[in-house]
Amino acid sequence: MLNAVDTEISKLSPADYNPRYLSPEAMTKLRESIRTLGIIKPVIVRSEDYKLLAGHQRTKVCAAMKMQTVPAFVLSGVNSSDEVRFNQLHNFCECEISERAPIIKIHSRLKQGFQTVKNSDIEIVSAGEKNQFVNELSKMILRYGQFANAVTDMQGNIIVSAVYAKAVKLSGMDLLVYAVPDELIEKAKYYFGKEYGQFEYSHIEKKTYIQSLAQKFRLRTNSKGEESKRSHSTLYEKTVIPNITKEMTVLDFGSGFRDYAKMLDKKGYKVHTMEFFLRKPGNDAIWTDEIRRDFLRIKRHLETKGQYDAVVCDSVLNSVNSTEDEKAVLICLSALCKPGGLIFYSGIPKDFKAGTTDRKNSIDPRGTGLFTDKNGFTANYRYGEWYFQKYHGKEDVKKLNELYIGTNYLIYDAGSLSVGELKKSSWQVKAINGKPNTPELAEWALDHEFSLPLPKGKHWDLNEDIIEAYNKSNILINIT
Repeated sequence: MLNAVDTEISKLSPADYNPRYLSPEAMTKLRESIRTLGIIKPVIVRSEDYKLLAGHQRTKVCAAMKMQTVPAFVLSGVNSSDEVRFNQLHNFCECEISERAPIIKIHSRLKQGFQTVKNSDIEIVSAGEKNQFVNELSKMILRYGQFANAVTDMQGNIIVSAVYAKAVKLSGMDLLVYAVPDELIEKAKYYFGKEYGQFEYSHIEKKTYIQSLAQKFRLRTNSKGEESKRSHSTLYEKTVIPNITKEMTVLDFGSGFRDYAKMLDKKGYKVHTMEFFLRKPGNDAIWTDEIRRDFLRIKRHLETKGQYDAVVCDSVLNSVNSTEDEKAVLICLSALCKPGGLIFYSGIPKDFKAGTTDRKNSIDPRGTGLFTDKNGFTANYRYGEWYFQKYHGKEDVKKLNELYIGTNYLIYDAGSLSVGELKKSSWQVKAINGKPNTPELAEWALDHEFSLPLPKGKHWDLNEDIIEAYNKSNILINIT
């Protein structure tokens, strides 16, 4: 029979990155749940070092209640990336009660407590709307074996972790369930229907330069000389290029590999670029000499001609580390653009869906299994480093634009004017720079962005020069 192993709490070591935060009120409810129902959802432990992969808060409460052991799924060979994914997925499985979840029925005689149900006795009555999580769970189950259980009533109706049960059923495996007696079923629904904390990533170390490894190659061709559609920028193609002229001065802020700037430069457009983490061709090293050359062009432009007619910021807001970084980027766009000039920027919606799939409720692979905190951030651990992504709803975009850029703007959903919530693969904004910030706020943002961290504890030292150039550009505006 599939089962969890009683494990001594004193042997467990928590993960310092645990992204789940519980308020004191939520901790009280969790304690009530354990006192009433017992531990009916085991934690996850890595066998090699007894590191707690998921179930931190439950373990903390059990220790406070003077319990000596907790039931645990003990897994072997879990790599560092999947270690974090277990934490996120397990937290989702633990308290997943929703009308959007699949309806799963168990057709076998159940007794109170843990037991294994044969795969043939599991029926998917309704598919539900959480296929993206089914896919994620299935990958982890096939890689490491089962790491959770479902909770049922005595009649075989799954009331908690139906999405996990569906993944197990589709994987062809038997399922571990815990059957709750009839007199406790309403309490089980009550406790597991509670919000037990939020994902919170602010305490995790952030290395801004790591985000640059996700920079997109644009306008590239394959070995046959064919361009990939995914290498095109919707912001540039649908919003920027139709609205700029060769007489305008343009700054691409966060320009990545500068592909569009190079293309436009060849066509006679005046485009300057600033990418703080530009990588050398064929090399992951940051190309500091080239970045400084780009910076000097911007500095000279501000000092001699003033701010830019248009500023572009493509796919940067989805890769910021924090709300402070996001604020600094937007204020910089405004500070570097002339009053009344054009500002273009883009990001990724919270709710974007795949356009065509026979799994109609499946989220696009780039958004699969998102576990966002209250500010729309999610975090994943890849290749030994943390990567952060920020997702925006339409109201988020409106609020940010009106706070830092102005009230004259248009929002697009994958290049088409948005008429509802943002749902497609990316959103774009075309805005008039109508809200010049105070000199103090502009200087704060420029100082923040032009002194970003570099590897080995270093920082860019361009902040004083850019602030001086910015102030000179304001003098030019006042003179003219």
